[in-house]
Amino acid sequence: MREKSLRNKVVREARLWIGTPYLHQASVRGHGADCLGLVRGVWRKCIGEEPEALPEYSADWGEVSARENMLEAAQKWFVAIDKDQAIAGDLLLFRWKNASIIKHAGILTSPLRHKPNFIHAYEKAGVVETTLGNQWKSRVVACFRFPSSDIIRK
Repeated sequence: MREKSLRNKVVREARLWIGTPYLHQASVRGHGADCLGLVRGVWRKCIGEEPEALPEYSADWGEVSARENMLEAAQKWFVAIDKDQAIAGDLLLFRWKNASIIKHAGILTSPLRHKPNFIHAYEKAGVVETTLGNQWKSRVVACFRFPSSDIIRK
């Protein structure tokens, strides 16, 4: 699938998840998702089967572990890009505090360098499309592109 076509498909699919309630560890459109579940669900629809099983994780996993699980998985399965290259359909990873691990993810729906929006899931809000204002933008620490399904099958 061509890169632009895949990015458009990722954004369209992510928007279908808007309104899905927040549910820790869930990944079912319309039923429940956390931020990782949203990314997993979009992956399944746009790329195919998930490349590896996800271990269970507690709601406080980021407070009890110093391992960058989310970053390591993104580096393994997505294509790393510079922040200034991020455009609609790319994965954003967030760090809440400078000394903490990456613990939030979202999907960009417009270029990061302009007035960006992104889709993500969080408690009390579920899956929403939000403006990526300065508060959010300052927390973006890594950006990735969804790979083509051809790359995953190799």
